[in-house]
Amino acid sequence: MDRWDLVGVALTSALVLVALFTVVVLGALLVARDALLADYPQAIRERYGSRSERGRRVAAAAGLLNALVFVAVPVGGVLALRDRADGPLGFWPPFALGAFCFLALVLFDLLVLDWWLFCRVQPRFMVLPGTEGMPQYRDFAFHVRVLVPRPVPWPLLAVPGYGAGAGAVTCLVEAVMS
Repeated sequence: MDRWDLVGVALTSALVLVALFTVVVLGALLVARDALLADYPQAIRERYGSRSERGRRVAAAAGLLNALVFVAVPVGGVLALRDRADGPLGFWPPFALGAFCFLALVLFDLLVLDWWLFCRVQPRFMVLPGTEGMPQYRDFAFHVRVLVPRPVPWPLLAVPGYGAGAGAVTCLVEAVMS
């Protein structure tokens, strides 16, 4: 397997991860506008009130679906890498695949879903009833603070962590299978 095989599989896997994550997030909001209430700025949450029962159920389903996506996509990517490899993959190719996929997801979520769709476009299904026109919908810095909280920027640390998980599991499976 050469470097371009890894790049191609990583790009394809990242696109699949981003697409499936987007479908789950937007689908959840279309089914129940308050499903992702916990991800809204505090002032919007306070004005809206508590999440509906339907919103709770949809949030739980969306969380489960995203968990499945977060496992299935790197597994599919690693299997695609195995098809191109002459021997065991080891740690680094799956690490690179996982880290690239999660970095792509974080950037897409921030730039497209948060900044463009939530802050700029503000489609009706993202604006909670009774909170229309609140300035917090245009708070771009809020989304950066969520991505890079202090003192530990755990969402950014999840990028290499996701890669490390993919690499470690691959090494473990290869060790057991050999």
